[in-house]
Amino acid sequence: SEPGAGLPEFITVGYVDEQPIAHYDSERRREEPRVKWMEQNEGPEYWDRQTQIAQGDQATFQVNLATLRQR
Repeated sequence: SEPGAGLPEFITVGYVDEQPIAHYDSERRREEPRVKWMEQNEGPEYWDRQTQIAQGDQATFQVNLATLRQR
């Protein structure tokens, strides 16, 4: 399906104890911390790697969605 008004096509959110700690979306295309302690305790290499993972997940999602639409 198409994203709702004002929503990116793809979003991931990491949680700990029901609190969002990290976020990625298809518009910004970058994994970002949502809490200060994640920002203070993880360096650029961590965020680069998480961005790569999220971008791969986004690509997989797009392929799976196209397959679903065909079926």
